[in-house]
Amino acid sequence: MGAKSILIFLILFNSSWKLYSQEIDIAFRLAEKDLIPEGIAYDPNSKSFFVSSIHKNKIIRIDNDQRVTDFIKSGQEGIGQVLGMKAHLGKLWVCSNTGEGNPKGKSMVHAFDIASGVLSKKSILQSTGETHLFNDLVITKNGDVFISDSDYGAVYIVNSRLKNPELLIKDDRLNYANGITLTPKNEVIVNTFKGFFKINTITRELMPLPFPNYFVIGIDGLSFYKQSLIGIQNITYPVCINQYNLNFTFDKIENANVLVSNHPLFDFPTTGVVVDDWYYFIANSQMSNLDKGKIVNPEKLKEILIMKVRLN
Repeated sequence: MGAKSILIFLILFNSSWKLYSQEIDIAFRLAEKDLIPEGIAYDPNSKSFFVSSIHKNKIIRIDNDQRVTDFIKSGQEGIGQVLGMKAHLGKLWVCSNTGEGNPKGKSMVHAFDIASGVLSKKSILQSTGETHLFNDLVITKNGDVFISDSDYGAVYIVNSRLKNPELLIKDDRLNYANGITLTPKNEVIVNTFKGFFKINTITRELMPLPFPNYFVIGIDGLSFYKQSLIGIQNITYPVCINQYNLNFTFDKIENANVLVSNHPLFDFPTTGVVVDDWYYFIANSQMSNLDKGKIVNPEKLKEILIMKVRLN
């Protein structure tokens, strides 16, 4: 039985998984077809969404009246291909990269004031001979920013005391570290090609977050919701949005729900953000239509859809 068949079997027939028919809808549409968006964030104070562009190296803003404007213009403040973002205390924190896997490229974290768009902090990692990709980030209550570095297999930290990103932990188990989030205990959870892990940010210890009998890899758009993790499975079949339910001590996944699977409007969904009891996500990044910074088939591009699914 092939890998795809195994995945379908596990999801549909094992008691650790439940298949839900959730309420799902298109939240808004973006006419700029060639964005190739990757990250999405929400600021509750301004009631604005922010969507990042890999192709155009910029960030757009969708306000409460669904007016779309450029929040950060292409290349502004040296920003590169923009990936994960988080809004925190009036600032938008942003991961971006230049060089596309080139050891001479830069991986950066920018923080922009949401009200004015003015840059408030910029941290740059450039290390000759190493390949880095700052993919996503999460921010603790005290302002520490933890960044998943997919290409280097590591997690970095940025805060007010550090001029440049500092390595928190590098480990073979962090290969293709991607989705990253926090528990209510301020514990960092990251997903990699080896599964889910928790990081003790004080001792810098990496601990598996097991889901007995399952191997959950490559989760994007990881978010914490109540007592569960929400994430997008976009590198294995079927493409779906899953909810991983944790035990009370947040150290084991007990079971999982499939919220949306293989939706006809999906075209490489990337990341999402929890707003109230909804998960808003980029449904059709069209990432597979981008190669080495260029659109392969412009005629196949469609308007960008931000969809939402109700959470349990």
